[in-house]
Amino acid sequence: MKKTILLLTLLFTGLQSFSQTSSEKEILQLSNDIFKWEVGNKIDSLEKVFHEKFVVVSSDGNSQLKSAYINSLKSGAFVHDNINIEENSAIVSDNTAIVTGKGKFSVTVSGKKIELHLSYMEVFTRTDSENSWQVIAMKANILEK
Repeated sequence: MKKTILLLTLLFTGLQSFSQTSSEKEILQLSNDIFKWEVGNKIDSLEKVFHEKFVVVSSDGNSQLKSAYINSLKSGAFVHDNINIEENSAIVSDNTAIVTGKGKFSVTVSGKKIELHLSYMEVFTRTDSENSWQVIAMKANILEK
């Protein structure tokens, strides 16, 4: 029975990754890059990928526009120490894409280290298929422990 369940799980996972479109794979890679840039404090890369109207809504319900979020990263008031993505998936429709996922986020907020288990959503946009994707919104929710 265990072998059957394992086989079905592997088959489903393989089919799911096989069925991803190239656009979905591209968005998932960009999402992963953004998390790496946040941990690596690559502000220049983040500024380029965040849309001019970017907004982030944190797990406590507070929201920040692009300039405020970038400034909190630059100042060290908010530091991504480590991000471990457990699962994610993408939906792409024309020039809009959504990534949803779950992961463990280690952050330092105003000098205090915090471990969070979050679900998240990222919304990407581009003006047309010739232009680069940009993140226009991010939202996080705390998951039960």
